[in-house]
Amino acid sequence: MADTPQTPEAVAYQLMRDVLAAEGGALAGDGPSRAWLLTTYAECLKTVRPEVAKASPTHGRSSF
Repeated sequence: MADTPQTPEAVAYQLMRDVLAAEGGALAGDGPSRAWLLTTYAECLKTVRPEVAKASPTHGRSSF
């Protein structure tokens, strides 16, 4: 993993793989669905990039 860039996206992807491994029994059969993969990756990305999750529009109000 030393050669893998440690971008937020790479960390989120590895976290998603860890979640998949931990929940593998619950996802038996054909494996995870596309929706599960995309949703889980999005949640992992929000976890490693909290500024994305906290960003909200100010609706024209000043932040000062």
